Amino acid sequence: MLRKVVAVALGVSMLALAGCAAQKRLQEENDRLGIELRDAHKEHAALLKNIEALEVNAGDLQQKLKAAQSESSSMAALVEELVAEQARLTAEREDLEKILQNLEGIGVETRGEGNVIVVENEILFKPGKTELAEDAMASLDKVAEYLAGKPDVAIRVDGHTDGVPIKVSGWKDNYHLAAMRAHAVMEYLVQKGLAPTRAYITGFGPNRPRKEPAAPQEPTAENRRVEILLVPRGGRSVGEILKGFEK
Repeated sequence: MLRKVVAVALGVSMLALAGCAAQKRLQEENDRLGIELRDAHKEHAALLKNIEALEVNAGDLQQKLKAAQSESSSMAALVEELVAEQARLTAEREDLEKILQNLEGIGVETRGEGNVIVVENEILFKPGKTELAEDAMASLDKVAEYLAGKPDVAIRVDGHTDGVPIKVSGWKDNYHLAAMRAHAVMEYLVQKGLAPTRAYITGFGPNRPRKEPAAPQEPTAENRRVEILLVPRGGRSVGEILKGFEK
């Protein structure tokens, strides 16, 4: 009887020990799985942050792409406008050169502001004077004839001198003389039919020389002139269009 009791006790003990071992293994496995689950949660959270960051970057890239496309479109529009303006200037200059080709002391230049009719002072005025010489009439008549057929064109008449100081002519200074010469040219064109609202004058004096003099007060014939800038109404000059590329 005692042997049976001992055997049963030993069996129960063995089962208890086996149960503890199994429980311990289960606990360890549970702990391991818990750690893996926490690591999985951390990895998932990290992936979500990466996804959010990628979405933000994708949004930024999309905005930059739209901005680049908009800028490209703007540049294309500016190029198209520039090409059209240059073509207009070329056609205008060719017309003017045909009209003025047989006249002495007058020519056409293309600049950022537009086409400019350049008239040498020698054919316009006597030294120190603002009364137009008779030889100037034929040249200005051709200019007036051209402007009569271009009602969409305004003009700016610029007077230019060299740096020789005013001494005997009675004018206050070269700026005064330049402005009055520009006014004389504009007044003559108005008498020939140009609407006064289409014209204005400036007196640059010696400030915009065509040829840099060796000394500020040295006589320089190339710098004594009147220029007639042709200004298309409602349009933009090449210089104004080019500013768009600088932004």
